[in-house]
Amino acid sequence: MVARGKFFLYDSIVPALEAGSYTLTSRVELAASDGTDMPVDPLDTHFNVTAPRLKLPPDQALMTFPPANSEGAYEARLPQIVLKKRTLPWDRRAAPVNSVFNGQKVQDNTPWLALVLIAEGEGQIVHDADPADCITPGKTLAGSMDVPKASYLSVPQSTVTAVFPTVEDLTLLTHVREVNLDDTEAAMGDDDGFLAVVICNRMPQFDTEECLPKAYTACLINLEEQLDVLPPPAPPRPFFEISDLFITETVATFASSVKSGTAIPLKLRPERRGLNPADSDAMNEAIRRGEVIFHDGNLVDRAGATRDGISVVGNIDPTDLLESDFSSLAGTASGEDDVFVVEGAFTSFRFPLDFFVEEKFYRFPLLTSWRFTCSGAGSFQQLLSGLDVGMLGTKTDGGFERQLPKCTVPVTGDDPGASPVTQLPLEIAETGHIGLPYLTRTGEDTSAWYRGPFSPHQLLRNPLADEAQFPVLAHVSDHLRMMTPDGREDVSLAVAFETGRLLALSQPSFIAALQRWRAEQFGQARARANQTAVFDARLSLLDGLVSDSRLGRIKDAIQLGEVSRFLESELVSVLGTRKEAAIANLAPLVNPGTRIDALQRDFNGILANGLGLDRGLTERIAEDPVNLDLRNQLQRTRPQTVDRAEIDLTNQIQDTIDVTLETGLRDFAEIAVGNKEFTLDAVTGLREFENLESFVKDRFQRR
Repeated sequence: MVARGKFFLYDSIVPALEAGSYTLTSRVELAASDGTDMPVDPLDTHFNVTAPRLKLPPDQALMTFPPANSEGAYEARLPQIVLKKRTLPWDRRAAPVNSVFNGQKVQDNTPWLALVLIAEGEGQIVHDADPADCITPGKTLAGSMDVPKASYLSVPQSTVTAVFPTVEDLTLLTHVREVNLDDTEAAMGDDDGFLAVVICNRMPQFDTEECLPKAYTACLINLEEQLDVLPPPAPPRPFFEISDLFITETVATFASSVKSGTAIPLKLRPERRGLNPADSDAMNEAIRRGEVIFHDGNLVDRAGATRDGISVVGNIDPTDLLESDFSSLAGTASGEDDVFVVEGAFTSFRFPLDFFVEEKFYRFPLLTSWRFTCSGAGSFQQLLSGLDVGMLGTKTDGGFERQLPKCTVPVTGDDPGASPVTQLPLEIAETGHIGLPYLTRTGEDTSAWYRGPFSPHQLLRNPLADEAQFPVLAHVSDHLRMMTPDGREDVSLAVAFETGRLLALSQPSFIAALQRWRAEQFGQARARANQTAVFDARLSLLDGLVSDSRLGRIKDAIQLGEVSRFLESELVSVLGTRKEAAIANLAPLVNPGTRIDALQRDFNGILANGLGLDRGLTERIAEDPVNLDLRNQLQRTRPQTVDRAEIDLTNQIQDTIDVTLETGLRDFAEIAVGNKEFTLDAVTGLREFENLESFVKDRFQRR
């Protein structure tokens, strides 16, 4: 499964069946019991695999960049469209597999869609046309159409050659992205997590010649039966070849070839290229824009050329280039030389009609399109990096100075100019706050202060309050509402808090995580608080029993939820200092055996007789066991032959048994006879009892 914030990329997902009409034929073979065949007519089932062809359904376009009808600095990103259906770019065939167009072979994953970017004047969009008229005359689209009326893009050959992708580019401009459905920002409302993405091969550019915004139209077109119209591949080169430049007597400027599509001539009069290598800022800006590149140890000016060919600024060491040290190029300024401007694809796309007499126009079915305006040079990051720090509506000295287009009118003087009469003057504070109309919760129309996140000054969250009254971590937006000295509220942080809260609550994954926190972390925190309260209430019972330092460690362990770990460490400490008392009692080194009374009569004699020792020696050792001389004498003693004397325990045991048996029989007989004196007269006088109860009463209950 894809993790949140990440995604998997696939080159393509080709469907098992392409869009079109199919027939499923089923046959059944039957035979009789005698082996005779019984023919059954086959059954044909007709079905269609559908896919958009001339119009993209609105629910299939999940996202477009740049956004439709937007204005911004979009020079650093390629336009793209995200499609909901993962197989849509490969649901159809633009041409049979293995077909060859301009030396390029159609692959199994070659899409039938392409996203092209058209500037104003480069093409025309026609709506409500018949499907048969939405393709170049002479071409036909076989099969059914998904809509009765459609739109198409009409472009000349020069536009196709200059800005359309090649057949090989199509596979590089489409892919499938797998995202996590819980990541609402990446999933964008998709139902299975697989998104098809079609990217344009052209970046929008700001019109730096006229210093005006430039409008573009992104068009998702159908390429069926028209792959042969796409331009041939051109090898990428970081510099211009001499063959890419042409010089004529009527046109005294240099430009790259229109036919090759690498650049388009923009100027009708020669203009000298004023690039001064001694100006480090100008050189860095030219390198950033891609006009000057490093090739084979030389700096090559892509935007300038001489009558002899490419303009080489000079030789430079790579280390100096990385450190922006152009001192070695001093004296090689091209301003005095015969260097003219050569503007290519990296600056603008405008077609001088004087260069074109008659061209062939092509029509491509248009599935969807959207317009946007590139209103600034560079990207959003570059524009923010070039902001001048100062108040709104003023111009301050210092800051980052970026190179402006030549058409920019210089601003002189300290007065920034009067505000337009259609707008009210802004109420701006020194801290960046702006006074805005404010409708309170009670319905009162008033004014409040508000500022965005890009404040030119560092501001404290609560400059006039302490943390005891206003916690640093706010729990509701009202904690961040502050009253300013002029009697109006500052709702900047409150608005930011409420906006962030609503954005967070709009994600189901955040709600689930919050519920898990309440069930786990919040419950644990409450249990720790209760344990701390109980500990504080019983603290007086431990006075004198536990040191203050240990009491502090116990309380810290309770607050951190590490009571079990604290007890474990204390237990290990006790076990290390008092192992015997904590673990178990020590076992005796010697366990005494069972006492034998027969050995107690003459133990020394029995020991000496059993081991073949001198009886006198064993008796002396028993009297003085620590005498070393006796021990040495015992070691030197050679054991004697053991006598055959035995300890006669059998007679003793037999005597004991006889006495016990005789006593028991006598007691039994007395009970039977009924007389303690067991005599012959008592035996002869026995009488018979009727039952056991009479016998028990006579023998045991006699008075």
